[in-house]
Amino acid sequence: MAGRTIDLARSLAQVSNGGIPLRAEERLAEEAGPHSKLFTSDLSVNEFVLARDAGCHPIAQLMGSSIYHIGQIPDYKGKTAELTIISDAHRASRRRALARLWREAVLVGADAVIGVKLRDRMITMGARGKGGDDGGEVIEFTVVGTAIRAPFLTHPKGEPIVTDLTGQDLWALVQDGWEPCGFFFDFCKFHGWHVTSGPSGGGEVTSANAVVETARKLVMDRVVAQAKAASAEFVVGSDLTIDVGEVPCGYGGCKLDDLDVNVSWFGTGIRRIPGWKQPLAEVPPLMLSMMSVKKRRDTDLDEEDDDAADVERAAEEAEENALALDEYNEPDDGADA
Repeated sequence: MAGRTIDLARSLAQVSNGGIPLRAEERLAEEAGPHSKLFTSDLSVNEFVLARDAGCHPIAQLMGSSIYHIGQIPDYKGKTAELTIISDAHRASRRRALARLWREAVLVGADAVIGVKLRDRMITMGARGKGGDDGGEVIEFTVVGTAIRAPFLTHPKGEPIVTDLTGQDLWALVQDGWEPCGFFFDFCKFHGWHVTSGPSGGGEVTSANAVVETARKLVMDRVVAQAKAASAEFVVGSDLTIDVGEVPCGYGGCKLDDLDVNVSWFGTGIRRIPGWKQPLAEVPPLMLSMMSVKKRRDTDLDEEDDDAADVERAAEEAEENALALDEYNEPDDGADA
């Protein structure tokens, strides 16, 4: 099958529409087919063992990638706002890469993808001046993960769940009755105009703080909205990065500089496994320790006493008490006479 001729035009059309190449579909069909004898993954040994212990069966290693040209953006001198064209481009590249990985997961019949590793990089740097020539960058986003079969996960048939959980993470969640329900992400490019000039006497630069906080909140609100749409109860394993850099204002002779903020957030939503019940814990056998009946309550229990000797002494005392009691209860023969 590897040497079979493919329809190159149809393959390119699939990629242009956000799909994967035809050759990749053939490879996945072979790797996950009934005659497959070997699978590849990016799981560590611990991840592999614990994932299987959680009831998961690894199938194949998957990948999605997107190289994206951001394009030119309008002039934004004098503005404090999100640069939506750049933000949208980053989100689109991530969405396409993840969609391709998801498509590969569908083709191998996976229930979920775990151990996802993310990478983004700038391929071509755009002109960094102001006046409408910002942007123009070419960026790449790549995602790699391992497809698994996990029948206990609740999801629509043919719609695998992508997560950035490791094998250890999944095992720990399942033991406590939780399951992944979605992978959420967002990106924001925010520009602050004339915000880096602090008080003349020194102190906190509140205008710059406000720009960073605004960008972070925009991303957080979008991720929370995604989590609610997926009926997630919590978002775990969050990977939040905030890059802040000072950039020239752009006006001739202007000494004030601006601030660019990049905020990126990835995380996995989790929810309770429907119908899950806490398993009964095994109760260890009850162990009774021996201590002398003569010990007072204020005795230090950490003292290294010979318990066997204490028991023997207690038995001797009990025997002496019994003999004394018998002698006391014997009839007085002289008195009877």
